[in-house]
Amino acid sequence: MDDDAFERLDKQKASRREKRTAVRAVREEAASGGARGGTDARLSFLYEEGVNANDAGAVTKCNDVLRRCASMEEVLGLVKEMRDAGLEPVESTYVAVMLVCQNVGSPERAVQVYDAMTEAQVRMTGRTFHLAIELALKAEMFKDALRIKDDMRYVGLPVSSKLYVTLLRALADNDMGKRKGPQERLIRTCRLFEEMLNEDVDPAPAAYHTLIVAAHRANQHDLAVRTFDELIEEGITPARQTYETALDSMARSGLLAQALEVFVQMKSNGLMPRKVTYNTLLSACVNAPQPRVEAAFEIFEEMQTKGNVTPDRSTYSLLIDAACKAGKPEMAFDAFSHMRDSGIEIQVGTLNRLIHAAGLNAKEDSTSVQATLELYDAMKKLGVEPDVITYGSLIATCAKARDAATAIKVYEEMRAAGVEPNRILFNVLINALGRANRSEEAMEYFRVMQKQSEVNSSLTPNRETYTTVFDAFIGGGGAELAMAKQSLESGDDASFVHSAQVAKLREIYAQGVEHGVYEDLSVVLSTREAESESCTINMNQLSRTEATVATLVLLERMSTLSSDQVPSAMFIYAGKVKPGKNGAQRRLLAIETVLRAANVKFEIGEVGSAELIAVKGKHCRAWIEKNAGTFV
Repeated sequence: MDDDAFERLDKQKASRREKRTAVRAVREEAASGGARGGTDARLSFLYEEGVNANDAGAVTKCNDVLRRCASMEEVLGLVKEMRDAGLEPVESTYVAVMLVCQNVGSPERAVQVYDAMTEAQVRMTGRTFHLAIELALKAEMFKDALRIKDDMRYVGLPVSSKLYVTLLRALADNDMGKRKGPQERLIRTCRLFEEMLNEDVDPAPAAYHTLIVAAHRANQHDLAVRTFDELIEEGITPARQTYETALDSMARSGLLAQALEVFVQMKSNGLMPRKVTYNTLLSACVNAPQPRVEAAFEIFEEMQTKGNVTPDRSTYSLLIDAACKAGKPEMAFDAFSHMRDSGIEIQVGTLNRLIHAAGLNAKEDSTSVQATLELYDAMKKLGVEPDVITYGSLIATCAKARDAATAIKVYEEMRAAGVEPNRILFNVLINALGRANRSEEAMEYFRVMQKQSEVNSSLTPNRETYTTVFDAFIGGGGAELAMAKQSLESGDDASFVHSAQVAKLREIYAQGVEHGVYEDLSVVLSTREAESESCTINMNQLSRTEATVATLVLLERMSTLSSDQVPSAMFIYAGKVKPGKNGAQRRLLAIETVLRAANVKFEIGEVGSAELIAVKGKHCRAWIEKNAGTFV
């Protein structure tokens, strides 16, 4: 062997010694916490002889180390070390980092890792997309989960039915962005469900169930029922929760016949009805367009015999409600007898229902007031404290019977008992006094209500309050009878329009304007159409009584106009005629009655299906000339 050979051999040995020394130094540095450039001892193999930056085995080893990291700081340092050593992260590296995000409780960081992959143009498999979506949902980053799903579709990877179900549940159960609430959640759920159908992905039973639940929560019961019907048409056997949710939507919509069909189908599929199932059917009896009290008692009977289910307080309350809505108080008392025999504790809500039932026929039966008072006394003997609903039901019965004296007595007892009135109670009290032709006393309690509303805003009079006060002043016979009576007394048809009684109505209307309940007709009168110089008064949202008072107010406001302020024509819009509804005709008749009593010339017309009254400018001027300054 020549000298050159020995020389080459010595050089090779020296080079190997240098590499071993360097690797040893790196390991010692890493072990002491001062690794070069952040080098971790677990990645020291990167500095060993023969490691290739393009070696898949080296990347795999790095990924194994990454998965064992206990913090994000640690994992990011190791990734940096990989890059410093010339190894570029691949899909499996990013997945390893995402798994660390999951393990250390930072799923939101996984979305950042996904975005880094996208920016680095790393090709991803379906498993990576699924993991990114799963972690985005865990972090409640729902928009990002949908975005990643869209990226998945964009690269041509199919979105499975299972993944759609996962996303549908997330949208149905959670808010996104500024638009919140069950209605917005339903809209987003529907959009994703439609996308699934458009992608020719067969919806799983859980997808239908999720949409049904979302619609039910948003009170879109028609949609819930239609979706359930589609599920059945697809030949899918619903789960118990799906059945019960759909049944509840049918019950709330009053679809008793359909609910009973589904009930039978549910039993035929081996799902025995529970107490909630029977109570849902009873609710359907209550909400049916024609309340089905007989069917309710049949369901009640089956519940105990065939179903072997013990009724609860809700069961009896629904039976009583069905009887009340059907106008059969005797059946409400039958339900109460069953409840009492069952040993269920009698609470104020049940007795309130019975008081309501006893007062149903107060118009025809003069003993109804006495019957409700007897129940009220029995309530107190049982030690059940009456609440504001109790007193409201008693006063409502007095209103039907036109018994103002008893209504006031009940109100005073309520105050003595320390029960605070609410807006509904004041409304029924004012109604009771009005129906008994005691308008001045009705006005007194209206003022009490207004005074108390200064410290309790929930007592602020609403439209129902104002309408009730208007009715109290106009009288039970309506505006026509009040006008006829005034005309007989004065001999002048127009006297009602100028009476002190109507002046009081105008004052109350002005208070309604002040509280934002009604429009200021002075402003409306001064508003002109650009071309015709006419004005339009819209009364299509008012009741007949409100339209009567608004027209009386309109006349008074007209009387203050000067000649140059009179519109070319005045159009009073009464609303559209709708089949089966006579609201527009009733408003039109009320407006006509007042204008005729005031001797205002007018014409009746139609625009499409809308009813309106037109008063020409010259007739407005003629009426103003005669009546200016004549109102009280």
